[in-house]
Amino acid sequence: MLTALQIEEHQGGVLRFFRRNRIRVEHRYCDAAALKSVTYEHYRGKIGWTAIDRFVKAQRNRVLCPPQLELPADCGYKRFVSHDLDRRMCENAALFLLKEAEHRGCMVILIDKQGDSVGICEYLTEYCDPLYVITEAAEIYAAQSDYLLNERGAALRICRTTDRLKDADLIIAPDRLTERLPCSCDALILTAEKPAVRQICTVIHDYEIELPQKYRELCPAFLDEMYFASALYATSQARELGSEVFTRCGDGVVLHTRKSLLNTFKNRVDSP
Repeated sequence: MLTALQIEEHQGGVLRFFRRNRIRVEHRYCDAAALKSVTYEHYRGKIGWTAIDRFVKAQRNRVLCPPQLELPADCGYKRFVSHDLDRRMCENAALFLLKEAEHRGCMVILIDKQGDSVGICEYLTEYCDPLYVITEAAEIYAAQSDYLLNERGAALRICRTTDRLKDADLIIAPDRLTERLPCSCDALILTAEKPAVRQICTVIHDYEIELPQKYRELCPAFLDEMYFASALYATSQARELGSEVFTRCGDGVVLHTRKSLLNTFKNRVDSP
């Protein structure tokens, strides 16, 4: 069961001195998903974390809450954060662009140091040939390369340096980028998190999906829907969300629809 926490602070009015703090608890269910929503109302300026703890209990180290809520780390509280769904949205966005662009000649490079995204290669090679991979997990990708060549006739080329990036049209980097890539300013990067350092080209890292109505009804009003979706997916309460394709995505400045991002990508790979 997921646990969501909201703090409602009431500061105005003399009557606040005559009111007692209170806790509201609501349970919601949808298929395999279960949520406990805890709302703490306080009127006297001090939050009673001991009282809250009675209802949050074992979920205190992974509680769902708005990012602005300050949690007491010394009591073991920690906000739930997962990028598992973001990684899947990054991979799905790449497949969508390559399929819809119908341009097998573009250079696609997957950056996957630990070999966590090896499974996506089988799908990527349906739309690009060869697929280049920059990785430190050479053994994992060597086995995948042999499989793809023998079973699919698809080429996967393992790169030990970043030299190929300068010619890349599409760069897929599910892990957070911590260094500037030596790529062209015309390249498009798809990643799961905002890069730690600024890149010289467009970097899509923020994805939105149309959350199914049944899960929208489950989501508390004080939580962002995409954040809530990430929790449902990461805790295996709604793994089907991993098959969704973004409805909107952004680079922190420009917000794209599927169509506008596809047009942007096609214009880049089609330009001389």
